[in-house]
Amino acid sequence: MHRATLFTATLLGTLAVPSAAYTQQIIGTRDARALRADSVFERFDRTDSPGCALGVYQDGKILYARGYGMASLEHGVALSPRSVLDVGSISKQFTAMSMLMLQKEGKLSLDDPIRKYIPEMPAYADRITLRRALSQTSGLRDLYIMMGQSGRTFAGDTIDALAVITRSAEPNYEPGARYLYTNTGWILAAQIVYRLTGKTLAQFADERIFRPLGMYDTRYLADVTTIIPEGAEGYAPRVGAPGFRVARSTYDGAIMGAGAVHTTVEDFGRWLNNYDEATVGGRDIIQTMTTATMLNDGLPAKSGPTQAYAIGLNVGTLRGLRVVSHGGSWAGYRGHFLRFPDQHFAVATFCNLTTSGPDSLARKVAGIYLGDRMQPDSATIWAVALDSAARADVPVASLRPLVGVWRNVERGEVRRTRLAADTLYYAGTERTRIVPLGGGRYRAGTGSEVRFEGEGAAPSRMLVRTTGETVTYVRADSAAPSPAALAEYAGDYRSDEVDAVHRWKMEKGQLVLYVNDRRLGVLEPTYRDGFVRGGTEIDVERDAKGRVAGFVVESGRVRHLRFTRVR
Repeated sequence: MHRATLFTATLLGTLAVPSAAYTQQIIGTRDARALRADSVFERFDRTDSPGCALGVYQDGKILYARGYGMASLEHGVALSPRSVLDVGSISKQFTAMSMLMLQKEGKLSLDDPIRKYIPEMPAYADRITLRRALSQTSGLRDLYIMMGQSGRTFAGDTIDALAVITRSAEPNYEPGARYLYTNTGWILAAQIVYRLTGKTLAQFADERIFRPLGMYDTRYLADVTTIIPEGAEGYAPRVGAPGFRVARSTYDGAIMGAGAVHTTVEDFGRWLNNYDEATVGGRDIIQTMTTATMLNDGLPAKSGPTQAYAIGLNVGTLRGLRVVSHGGSWAGYRGHFLRFPDQHFAVATFCNLTTSGPDSLARKVAGIYLGDRMQPDSATIWAVALDSAARADVPVASLRPLVGVWRNVERGEVRRTRLAADTLYYAGTERTRIVPLGGGRYRAGTGSEVRFEGEGAAPSRMLVRTTGETVTYVRADSAAPSPAALAEYAGDYRSDEVDAVHRWKMEKGQLVLYVNDRRLGVLEPTYRDGFVRGGTEIDVERDAKGRVAGFVVESGRVRHLRFTRVR
């Protein structure tokens, strides 16, 4: 396989790792800063765990790169700077570059409506421009959530995906009104590339982006059966048992555009260098990709406290320095990169473990190399102080008023707090303890602070703060209907949008959801005419006579998905 020589880097060969009986490839100089970076990944640096590949870049060259952990537990292959990993949504910037190259050639305009190129879309797509589709401001419902409601999986091609997208009857919100992450616009972009050029996005990107930049180990994976030289397997922890299980995608080809790029930290440095050199695309395209998108009200499309979404990228600041970034998550892979344009510095962390937390890892490495130019890391200081705070002695009588159901209607989220003996916790598939810290503060798991507010004995609001945001939940009336009352909801409900029937059946006093004869789980009554299954909120609708007529699904990236009772 060809290797490009864009970077001038010293290969130190192999290094004996004391904590693991294997040798590891390293690119660059293992100086004091590199040793500190190694310590960030210490928990992965072993032969019985997946892990991460790290790339640190300065002035268009690899400053330091190595792998931590295993690319294949089965075959005993270590991760390295040349391990090929699925980078999930980090792929979106390559799709953005492809679309902008076609705009530069006069084949499209970002201000064109989607229906100009995808005429089978519903009429509301006349109000959604390509710019909205590529900036997470389109209002398009997310394909994967819609597919989850259908009870089916992809057939492995774009036809299945387009069928779901084009049946969606309405957007989540008025296009351009707000930021809400969705993958759907990117899948449409890949289809537009094909319709305008006769080439798949994989072919177009290979010819116009990857090969011109010398990224010979990078590709959009169109077929999951493809054998990738030096490819890393994806993993997740086993549930209820030690060790790991394989977590593999079954339909990368159908998600092309939103994801599906497989690359190495070595190759990715060549792409990062293009933001400075503009070898591919030109400086005008780079400027468009890195300029924050404006909403209808003229404000930036905020994607975080100090971030806004541009075209396939987040732009903003980190600890006082300008930064361009994006993350990725797919199957057993997680990735994140940070590029600091004023310092000509970047970090990429590509991991093959679902619990790896590459965004936090990348920030820690950036702090090692740029810390003397950064403002104090107030977010980390706050999180460390929160996680190390001592438990306060709070009487059970003070915890009882905190039990209840809490809703954020805008996000379509429900949280439930319960009390077991003297312990308050979030109810769900995994019980998370809510630990009192005193002064009205509580800690929920790691890095999450909870406060309760409101007048009277029972608080009316629950505020959940993390380093990224503070979300307010409002108390809802709890519901605990009897089995006889639950039986009223049993029946068949159909959605033409996802071409599926949801059957609600009574089993042993519980209401259970079946889709296509598959038992998907218990529908938990949570508030009046409201149910929760997993992360999905379900609001029952009644007709003028008070009879159950259907329900509406609110599930984060999919809003107002209606099912009508048919039996």
